[in-house]
Amino acid sequence: MSVFAEIPLLDEFGPGFPQWTELGQDTGLDPLGMQRPIEVIYQSLLPGISTITLRLRYYSFYPWLLDAYSKSNPSTDLEEFRTFQRKAEALLALICAHGPGEVGVAGINWATRTLQSLGANPAADVVVDFAAGADLASDEENYLLNKGGAFGGIYSSQLREMGLIRTDDPNLPIPYCTSAALPLAEAYREQLGDLADVFLAAAKKGRVTIEQLDELQIMKPSNILPSSSEQSALATVLLGQNNSPSKSDGLRRETMTQLLLLAATVGRVPQTNDAKWAWFSAGSGDEPAAEILQLWSLYQASDLFRLAYEGLLSASLRIIEAAPFQRMTLPEVLAEVVDAAEVSNDVTLEEFFVAQTAGQSLDGVAQLALQDLLDAEATADSEDQVRASLSLLAALFQKRSEYPQDIWNSLLAADHFQSFATEARFIERLLQNPAQIALQEILGQRVIKRHLWVASRKFRNQKAYTFLFEPEDGALRYRKPFTISPSSPRIDQAVQFLKDARLLGDDGPTELGLREIRPQ
Repeated sequence: MSVFAEIPLLDEFGPGFPQWTELGQDTGLDPLGMQRPIEVIYQSLLPGISTITLRLRYYSFYPWLLDAYSKSNPSTDLEEFRTFQRKAEALLALICAHGPGEVGVAGINWATRTLQSLGANPAADVVVDFAAGADLASDEENYLLNKGGAFGGIYSSQLREMGLIRTDDPNLPIPYCTSAALPLAEAYREQLGDLADVFLAAAKKGRVTIEQLDELQIMKPSNILPSSSEQSALATVLLGQNNSPSKSDGLRRETMTQLLLLAATVGRVPQTNDAKWAWFSAGSGDEPAAEILQLWSLYQASDLFRLAYEGLLSASLRIIEAAPFQRMTLPEVLAEVVDAAEVSNDVTLEEFFVAQTAGQSLDGVAQLALQDLLDAEATADSEDQVRASLSLLAALFQKRSEYPQDIWNSLLAADHFQSFATEARFIERLLQNPAQIALQEILGQRVIKRHLWVASRKFRNQKAYTFLFEPEDGALRYRKPFTISPSSPRIDQAVQFLKDARLLGDDGPTELGLREIRPQ
């Protein structure tokens, strides 16, 4: 049954808007379709690392495991390989759950519960049977539900991006190591010594004793030995220092180097916000910043621009929700939002933007405006949301001139994506218009109608019903709220990798890390 009648308001939203509502998945974390250009930037700056690749040692564990399997098993059957791989991952989780805990290990919750079921201080000869826990066909609790395990679901794509494995050979159904991964495999085997055979035998059987778990503690992600061959091999890959590094290797190295430099400056482990704001301001001085910092600055500016628009969207939703019957016409919404900004009738949009920053540091205005926006989001204050969003928008629009054209071109994307670049071009055409009219144009075309267009595409293409408000009888009817949130650009994961590689400690770069940032 349709809930959208054929009404005049729909004509404003253009062709393709759905006239039906057979509800499908109710999700949508990107209501304005602005995330993808932002993701492209930070993904290119930290290739081979994702938000779910949590520990660096998997990058040596898997090459060793693949190499060991290829040497001991002639079968190329994918299911047979996965059976072995899943049991190896479950065994590694048990090792990490035994004794001092480890974070970021796939299956660690299952492993912890499995060991706890044995009672306190089980005897050394107690056997842990984990074969069923690694078998998806079993009725027992499974360590991971993804049939590809942690390798297929998390790490294989990043290992492939780093050029360490191949998974796309039509003549070989199972994954295998490239030549670049063999030093990692050999270093890991050297670290284990005779324990390698103990692990492989236990993984094959699906059974391990408590005594063997004690012996295999060396395999924990935090137990990479400084200055060992494994530590050196992992640092080489992480910092893109292979014999023939790719462009993506170079970008990852530059980002990692900047993280080590930042850690040296702050004298501790840097947090994501430390890097975001330090690098955001990198191009604001008299000296040109390194290209990698300009790209990170553009990432942050783009993400902030998204938050400014989403702040206006969130404020609009709250205003509609507070209206009688939770319904308002589009002109009413536009007028009330702009009224909240207290915009004078006799200033242009350009004059309004300049007044928002009033000779202050653009970066400082942006940082303060973001905090005000997040505070207003937490207190559900729509007027403060509007004012903070427009201050943020004004600072970012003026900051656009700081980026060289070749850096700015990083935002080029398909026309159906909105980005800092597309919106800067749109706003430039409105600068000499009266500010009230221009702001209503931005809100109406680039926020409200944009959300309806994005939601209609998600519904049509993905059967995902993500409308936050719906057209009804010539008005907009409130449906649900959403929460704005800064994006997570993999910096936390990169920092953890630097710690795992023994390049970063609690007080900043280690001696090994300092060698990477000291002038040669």
